[in-house]
Amino acid sequence: MKYIIGIGNSDAKYEGTRHNIGFAIVEAIKRPETVKWDLKKNFKAFVAELPGDIWLIRSTMFVNGTDGTISALPPLVPQNYFVVCDDVNMQFGKMRLRASGSAGGHHGLESIIRGLGSEDFPRLRVGIKNENMPQDLTGFVLGLFTGEERKELSTILKKAASVSEAWFLEGFEAAQSRLSQLQSIT
Repeated sequence: MKYIIGIGNSDAKYEGTRHNIGFAIVEAIKRPETVKWDLKKNFKAFVAELPGDIWLIRSTMFVNGTDGTISALPPLVPQNYFVVCDDVNMQFGKMRLRASGSAGGHHGLESIIRGLGSEDFPRLRVGIKNENMPQDLTGFVLGLFTGEERKELSTILKKAASVSEAWFLEGFEAAQSRLSQLQSIT
């Protein structure tokens, strides 16, 4: 079994915000016409089950409380969790894939590290930074994408979904290769 966890805030008022790009990525993987989300209260999450024991996860907790969902899920080795999230330090649309590492200041990743007791899980970070980013990041990450960003967002989500799918179908190295291919054609 493998989990793909999209980091975001579950409250409806945060739908479509930069901080919820992880939710948008797992939604892109899900393909709405073939799979549906089920609220699993005992897991504190919405779960979409894909063939091959792949669970897409959207926590019902806030970003910094994602460990509540992690702790409620049936435990797996950390390498079987794949996390997708925003990164305010990378330019909009850029992606970085790592097999392990620190949270780098991302409260959602800090929460997952706390829940797993390990930094050894793969994560795909998608850049949300832009030239007009203010010093106070709270309003920025909880804000909506600009009109120009929204024009590119669908393509970015498809690319992130493709990297995620390569991970659950073929492994981390395949995901790295897919990301490298996608970034070379950008």
